[in-house]
Formats: sequence, C-alpha cells, structure tokens
Amino acid sequence: MYLHDLYQQEHPDRPGSAVPGVVAAAANLGGLALGPLTSGLIAQWAPHPLTTTQAAFAVALSVSLVLVLATPETVDRSARAGAGDDRPPRFALRHGTGAAFAAASALGTFAFALLGVISALGAIVIRTKLGIDSHIIGGLAPTLMFAASALGQLALGALPSRRLAATGAVLFPLGLGLVALSLYFPTLPLFLVAVSVAGAGAGLLFKSGIGWAGALAVPASRAGVLAVFFTIAYLGMGLPAILLSVIIRHTSVEATMTGFAVALSVGAVAAVRVAMRLTEQRLGTVRQG
Repeated sequence: MYLHDLYQQEHPDRPGSAVPGVVAAAANLGGLALGPLTSGLIAQWAPHPLTTTQAAFAVALSVSLVLVLATPETVDRSARAGAGDDRPPRFALRHGTGAAFAAASALGTFAFALLGVISALGAIVIRTKLGIDSHIIGGLAPTLMFAASALGQLALGALPSRRLAATGAVLFPLGLGLVALSLYFPTLPLFLVAVSVAGAGAGLLFKSGIGWAGALAVPASRAGVLAVFFTIAYLGMGLPAILLSVIIRHTSVEATMTGFAVALSVGAVAAVRVAMRLTEQRLGTVRQG
C-alpha cells in the first residue's frame, strides 16, 4: 500500500499502473531469494561467517532505517487526528465476506508454509539426503524457490486472480509432489527443479490471495485488511517449519515431507475452490447492490 501511495503521489495520472505491485514483488521475494545465497557465500568463504552475516544484516537494517526516515509520508496525519469518531476502522470487510477472506488468507498461509519449510529445512535435506556439504549449494534451494515465486508473479501478475489461483493450484501440488519424490530418489537437479516449481505455484497462490483480500476490504480499511492478511501468512511461514522440525526427530524425513506435501496440496486446492466461489459470489452481490 505504501509503494502504491508513493507512486500515486508521483504519477497521479496513472491510477491503475502495475508498477507498484511489480516493485513490491521484486523487492520482497527478490530480497528473500538473495538472502540464503548470500549467507551461503559468506559461510563458505568469509572469516567468522556468523559474525560477518549478522554485521552485514545490521548494516542493511541501518541503511533501510535511513531510507524509511527519508521517505515522505503519504497520510495526512492532521486530517486523521481531526476526524474523531469518523475515522474508518483499521480492519473492515465488505458485508458477508468473512469466510471469503478466511479462504484468501489460507492461500497466503499455505504458500508461505512452503517457503518457510524449504528455507528452514532445505539445507538439511541437501546435506543428509544428498550428501552435499557445500554451504552455497545449501542456500541454492531457497534462492531458486523465492526467485521462481517472484518471477511467476512478475510474468503472470497481470492475469485475473481466478486464473492466477488456478495456475498456482496446478504448479503448487506438482512441485510438492516432486519434492517428496526427490527424497526417495535423491538427486540435486530433481530437488532444485521441485522447489522451483513449488515456489512458482506458491507465488501465484499468494498473489491471487492478496488480490482477493484487497477486493473484499472496505476501501478505507484496505491497508488494515492487508496487514491482517500478511500477519496470517507470516504465521504460516514460521509455525509449520517449527512443527516439522519436531516431527522429523521422531520419524523419517521422507515420511514427514510427504505428509507435509499432501496436507499443503489438499489444503491449497480446497482454499482455491472456496475462495473462488465465495469471493465471486460476494463481490457480485456488492456490484449488483
């Protein structure tokens, strides 16, 4: 939303431009893609890799803070302060769209669950199942996954949410199935292709979910609704990875990842179908009204 507001201030004659969304996807997922690879390079060759990584991260955060402080505000705070009780609620959905928002948020959760698990456990899989100890190769799997997610959104982001979700609902289970297969027939190329396909599907599911969530919001509360959507999605990035790390201690990696793949695939396809049906019904009712 902030990038969108900044762009509209600079280019008020381009209200429907896709530039803010493209920049957001490239910056968000592009940064996530560079992180594991950069960490792998540091761990492989830099002295004191843990200290070096944290120091570089602190410098990056400091630069980011300076940039944020230097960026103009897009909200008229004086106007908001004088609005009193007329200010819109931070989280407000269109009437009767709660279930549709839950389904859209589930897409974000399932998509981020994959991203979190591969980020946390991908290097372990490469080391234990493939016997590769290289830190660079360990960081390659999440890098390719996030890069595929970003490229998928950039390439197909102009499509309607329905077509994005349908495409994601095909690529996501396919990639997860290949991930499970790569553990029973362990080869590095198969595993890297698998996480790339699954990552592309995850990116499309997330993109469609956030599009639906934004459309279901009361216009004045769109930023708050999207904040809740992202909060739910980031819980999906963290909690499943922790859960799987506990389960793997008591069973095999193959069985754990296969169960994870099945659960995510079934959940994502079901969420796509529910989100399509409920969102179109509710938004169609709003347009007719």
